[in-house]
Amino acid sequence: MDELLPADSPRTDGLDQEYVGALVALDGELPPIVVHRASMRVVDGMHRLAAARSRGDRSISAFLLDVPEHSLFAVAVSLNIAHGKPLTHADRLAAAGRILRENPALSDRYVASVTALSPRTVSRVRRSTAEVAQSNTRIGLDGKRRPADLAGVAGGRQRAGELMLERPEASLREIARAAGISLGTAHDVKKRLLLGRDPVPAGRGGTRAADRAGHTAEARVPGPRRPRRDPASPRESGELLERLRKDPALRLSQSGRFLLRCLAVHDVDGSVWARLATTVPPHCAEGVSKLARECADMWLRFAEQVDREARGGRTGQRSHTSA
Repeated sequence: MDELLPADSPRTDGLDQEYVGALVALDGELPPIVVHRASMRVVDGMHRLAAARSRGDRSISAFLLDVPEHSLFAVAVSLNIAHGKPLTHADRLAAAGRILRENPALSDRYVASVTALSPRTVSRVRRSTAEVAQSNTRIGLDGKRRPADLAGVAGGRQRAGELMLERPEASLREIARAAGISLGTAHDVKKRLLLGRDPVPAGRGGTRAADRAGHTAEARVPGPRRPRRDPASPRESGELLERLRKDPALRLSQSGRFLLRCLAVHDVDGSVWARLATTVPPHCAEGVSKLARECADMWLRFAEQVDREARGGRTGQRSHTSA
């Protein structure tokens, strides 16, 4: 323990001595702390280290972390949110401000994933922190740089919408790459088109940004629009799933039972998904986000295929009746 350096802690009030005393009273070995291997600086576990020293321990279990030193503060914030004595809201706001000052190119969503704040809150912190330098790009959860200006974002959304109509067989990854937007933004554009909406959300550089990029409001979405479908509420979704479970056409076939099991996996309240999102460590965020978006893309493709099959079946029935 003599080799360890103190943490660059995100706790604005320092150590909580009452909490240290509670750890001292525990029997047995304390949970492992997290230490940066190269510098031997504590990343997570200063309360446990203080308790071990108070007990007279000569050593403590630790996980050794191999990450760049400039990433240590963000990792410390994330770890202190996930377990142990949680950071206060004030601690997380202060941490967001520091992370933005040190790397203003990080996107609001990225900083939100580290600090367990909402992207909107991080955006307010960015605007209210005078020391945060302005950057023309943002680094997203996938590590890629993208334009931060509204016109650039709106133009990318507009281009993605046009490509989806021109190349319906193209994958979302191909569309995102061609339009210079993130895969998540491409997914949102596709969802908006399926609902018959404009690919550029109102209030986010919509008409004015698109006009600056050389598009008129009338030319924003070429071609026919799909009929708008209002998303079902959680209660309606649950009732719909229950009706499908009772339908013999699904319940009594192997493929139907498999489909019902797949649908049941997603029968989770929105607040549960929100809590799950706050527990994903930053170093896992890119992988989890990628897989979640790929799952969403696959479900959208499946929904479109089901619609096509249903329309084809109804057309076949009408032709047979006419014959």
